[in-house]
Amino acid sequence: MHFLLRSKRLHVTGAVVLAGLSIALSACTTMQNPFQRSSTPPPAEMPPGDTAPPPPPAAETGPPPEPGLAISPSQRFADVPLPIGAKEDADKTFVYEDKNLQIGRMVYTTRSTVNELAQFYINETSAGGWKLISNIQAGGQELQFVKAGKRLTVIVRDLGPTKGRQLWLTVTPDSGQ
Repeated sequence: MHFLLRSKRLHVTGAVVLAGLSIALSACTTMQNPFQRSSTPPPAEMPPGDTAPPPPPAAETGPPPEPGLAISPSQRFADVPLPIGAKEDADKTFVYEDKNLQIGRMVYTTRSTVNELAQFYINETSAGGWKLISNIQAGGQELQFVKAGKRLTVIVRDLGPTKGRQLWLTVTPDSGQ
C-alpha cells in the first residue's frame, strides 16, 4: 500500500510540474525577446525649441590633382620625356650625340608602376612630336614611337615588389621604311 501512495504522489507531483511548465512556456511565447530587434524603431524625440543640427561644412574644393607622373627637368634628350624619380643606371647607359645624330640607351630604375610609366610615355611623347606605332604588353610593356628620322623604344620591366621597375629608353635613327 505504501508503494501505491508513493506512486500516486509521484503522478500528482509530475502532473503539477508539467502543468506549471506548460503555463510558463505559454507565457514565454507571448513575451517579447529582449535580444530581438523590434520591427519599428522608437520615435525620435527632440526637446522642444531645439532645431536640427546644421549640415556639415562642404569640403573645400581646390584644383583637381594632375593625373599621372610629372616630367623630370633632367632629360638626356630634349624630346624624350623622363618621369620624376627615375634613377639612372650609369653602368647600363650609353649616349652619343652630335649635331646630326642622337643615339642612346638610357636605363633607369623607378618606383612607379609599369602602367604608370607606360601611360606617362603614351601621354607625354606627343609633345615632342613622337607618334606611337606599337604597344606590346608581355612581362612588362614595350612601346615604339617614331618621328622624322628617329625611333624611340620604351621598355618597362617589373623587378619585383622591393626593387621597383626598370625603364629602358632607346633612341636610334629611323630610316622611315
